[in-house]
Parts: sequence; structure tokens; C-alpha cells
Amino acid sequence: MSDDAMIAFLPANAPYVKQDFPHLTLVYAGPITDRDKSEFNVMGKDAISAARAIGGSFSLNVTGVDTLGDAAEEVDVLLMYPTPQLLIARKMVESWNRSEFAEFLPHVTIGPAGSAYTQRDVDTSEFSYSRSSRNVLPNSIFFNRLAVCWGNDRLIFSLSDYDY
Repeated sequence: MSDDAMIAFLPANAPYVKQDFPHLTLVYAGPITDRDKSEFNVMGKDAISAARAIGGSFSLNVTGVDTLGDAAEEVDVLLMYPTPQLLIARKMVESWNRSEFAEFLPHVTIGPAGSAYTQRDVDTSEFSYSRSSRNVLPNSIFFNRLAVCWGNDRLIFSLSDYDY
């Protein structure tokens, strides 16, 4: 059960992810305890405005792999190169930010620490397309949905609704 709120972009397909609910957090809005549920609706409206700034589904280039988090809760992430549209969308929802980190670091968490590096060891002794495309980290990630999360409640929007 989650007690936190966030706005996040969701990848279209993520076979390289070793965890539930892969996402790129646009803004972490902090704990929802002692907050009025009406804020969820306001956050949803702000998220839709941010989605319009993006202009529809989009891809981000992966710039590297890193390990983030506290010592007991480290996770592997794919670092993303932000587009100007992503940075504008972030600016539009920055008022919700309750993260301890001041700088926006676009990334997709892919699993526990060490999981990214195990995916690089692809067996090429018997080549096949399915074997070569499985468990390989991507060079870019395609995002096609936006999620507004309030604890366990989620609003998920298709970014194709905002293609112009």
C-alpha cells in the first residue's frame, strides 16, 4: 500500500524492467496522509496541462545506467536525456514537488541494485531474434501514458489523446 502522490510518465513496453509499475517520475508530491483528497483532482488537472506541453507520446534517449537510493533500498535506473518539452512539463508541475532532491533527474527504475548488469549478459551461442531482443537494455524508451497517483488510486491517461 502506498501513501505517496506523484505524476509520472509510463513506458509503452518495458521487458527490461524487473519490478511492478515502471515509470519516469515527473514530480513526487510526497505523502498523502493529512491531505485533502480534493488535491488529487487538482493534481490531475495539472498533469493534463503537462501532457499537453509534451504534445503526445514521446521517446527519450537512455544516457546510462546508475544505482540510486539509500544503502538498504538501492535500485538500478536508466538515466534519460530530457527533451525541452519534458523540462517544460516538469516546470508546470514543480509546485507539487516534495522530493528531498532539488534537481530533476529523469530516470526509469528497472529493478533492484545489480539487475541492470545481469541483463547485459546475453547468450549469443544460439542466435535467434527472440533470444537477442530479450533482456537487453534499450537505447531509448517510448512513453505513451501519464499516471497521476494518489496512494493506491491512479488516473492513467493516454498521451495519444494529446497528439496534435
